[in-house]
Formats: sequence, C-alpha cells, structure tokens
Amino acid sequence: MPATSRRRPATRKGRPVLTRESIAAKALEMAGAQGFASLTMRALAAELGVTVRALYNYVEDRQDVVHLAFDTLLTSWNPPPLHAATWETSVADYAGSLRALYRRWPRALLVSLEEDTPPVSVHPNRLLNLDRFLRLLRDVGLDMPSALAAHRHLSLLVLSFVLVVDGPADRADGSPGEGGLVPDAWFADHADLDIPTLREAAALPLPTPDEQFDELVSAVVDRIRGGLRAD
Repeated sequence: MPATSRRRPATRKGRPVLTRESIAAKALEMAGAQGFASLTMRALAAELGVTVRALYNYVEDRQDVVHLAFDTLLTSWNPPPLHAATWETSVADYAGSLRALYRRWPRALLVSLEEDTPPVSVHPNRLLNLDRFLRLLRDVGLDMPSALAAHRHLSLLVLSFVLVVDGPADRADGSPGEGGLVPDAWFADHADLDIPTLREAAALPLPTPDEQFDELVSAVVDRIRGGLRAD
C-alpha cells in the first residue's frame, strides 16, 4: 500500500503544538484584523494559548514573526494564468486576485506605516506575479514604461479600494444608511447645513462594492487600450 502522509495534530495532551507555520498564520490573522501594531509577543502567545518563552523556541524575535506573517500573506497570492489573447479578462482576474488577498488581511497592508523595519526580504510570488503581469502587458503591445505605469495605476487603485470601499462595507452591520455615499447620521447631525447637491447625490442608490470594482477594472482596461492606440 502506498505511504500516506499524516498531519501533525494541532494539540497534544490538550496543549497547542507550535510550528513556525502556525505562528505565522496566527500573527497574520492578528495583523490583518488589528494591524501590526497590535502584534506583540505577549499578545501572540495569548492567542496561541502558549507562553512567550515557548514562542522563542520557534522564532528569533518579533521581527522574525513579522517577516513570517508577511511571507504567509504572499504565499497565498496565486493569480490565475494570464493570456494575451484574452488580456482584458486576464487584467480583471489579476486585479481580482489582488483584491481578494488585500481584503482577507486588510490592516496587514499597512506594515510600512506601522513597522520601523518592515520585511526586507521578499517572497518569490512578489517577483513572479509582477513579472507575469508585466509580460502580459508587453505581449499585448505596451512598451515597458507604459506597462509599469499601468501596473502602478492598478495596484494603487486596488489597494485604496479595499481600504476605502471594501473595508467599511465588510465591517458594516447592515444598518440603514451605513453603506451609502454619506451615512444618514452625518446628515442628521448637520440638518441645517446647506448641501443640496450632496443630499441629491446621496439619495441615489449606490452601486455594490462588486459593481464599483468592475468600474475600477474597466477604467484600468480603458487606460491600457489608450496606451495601445498611442503606440
């Protein structure tokens, strides 16, 4: 009979079994929800149900934990194949993979703001996926400066979208007016304010986050098409 691999148990005699992978996963979960500023060795140990001393049997220090967490984030980023023949769809798929990654751990994206020394080494996915996306744009006819500009544009739009649109929508409790252009409570607090144009705009139905994201991707695709026509 062929040998079968056995998964290491999560606990042994009622106590958590630590690995660098389990530490990284929990650290990323904490950073994604609360930011890296919340990630202390004491807090991490408490979340894992172990002592701080136990953590140091697997990691060197807090910076090692930060690196492991960010490495785990990038390990999870696996965009679908990109094809020049259907480049519009490939651009949308690539953008969607970034959105899903960022949305899963939104506050972890602020590592450069919260850490004095963010991770300096890079996971291979950060290089491979960028190379594949730039190759896609080069294969459809963009020169390298235009391809780089398109990538910067897309990356910044997706990052800001997740933080500004997806984040509040994911945290909303479903209360009326919570997901609109302006929360109803703001208007109530400033009932005497002369803002008729804004009130008219806020009365219109707001597209869903998915619909807004599709608009974002369409704008990026249109920009790429414009670069192709210019060439």
